Amino acid sequence: MVPLALAQMDRGRRPQVWHQAGAMTLERAKAAYRQHDVDARVEPFIEQMADAYGWADLVVCRAGALTIFELAAAGLAAVLVPFPSAVDDHQNLNAKWLVRAGAAVLLPETDLSADSLAALILRFVGDRQSLLEMAGRARALAAPGACGKVVRACLGAIADGPGYFPHRRKGTS
Repeated sequence: MVPLALAQMDRGRRPQVWHQAGAMTLERAKAAYRQHDVDARVEPFIEQMADAYGWADLVVCRAGALTIFELAAAGLAAVLVPFPSAVDDHQNLNAKWLVRAGAAVLLPETDLSADSLAALILRFVGDRQSLLEMAGRARALAAPGACGKVVRACLGAIADGPGYFPHRRKGTS
């Protein structure tokens, strides 16, 4: 979908692309970019996501929990396409957290087309200020140090034993 969307744009307006395709679909993704005459860096997996996030201005991605928090920590604007078969529609709920804050745009897969994606990307290519504002809103949602807090809570639970979770009934885990 991304190569087809980018192919609709004038070459001079196309953004640079770094696409994580997954090992199983790598060759198909590379072929799609070639077929549509779109230059892109296509990899099976991005080993250094911090580098990729530092390079990017806009991310087009699914809306898994880790990705959502990475976008916030990196302070990046996003077009989120939640995986429609995710358990309990959790990716849609994750996406709405960033969308409500004005840090992302939601593009449901049912509305995803080359035209709709191209229109969104072109909107941001032409409006750097909006990208910066969305990035700032994403960064404001970040919770630096959250990992340490979770670790301390877990260690506290281990140290205090079963009494650490008073809401649990005896005999349940």
